[in-house]
Amino acid sequence: MMETITENEIRGKLSDHYGGDNSTRDFLKNERDDAYGSPGSIVYSLSGSPPKGYAIVIPALRMVNFYDNHGKRFRILRDTVVAELEDGE
Repeated sequence: MMETITENEIRGKLSDHYGGDNSTRDFLKNERDDAYGSPGSIVYSLSGSPPKGYAIVIPALRMVNFYDNHGKRFRILRDTVVAELEDGE
């Protein structure tokens, strides 16, 4: 069964992994056109220092991977799509 996650929920998971107030950090989105001209991967992160980790979305695989600031994966969401990407926003 395919699940859906929003960009706001991705922001929350990154923020919650470290605790504290991260509401002042900008939520960054970097689309990589590495799938023959279409987004092959999207990298989400929270701005600032120290880094609070990253979420990498691979739309073709319907997968969202969450990494901490040391590059260690702390969560994998399989069969998951990002709502805003599905809506074409």
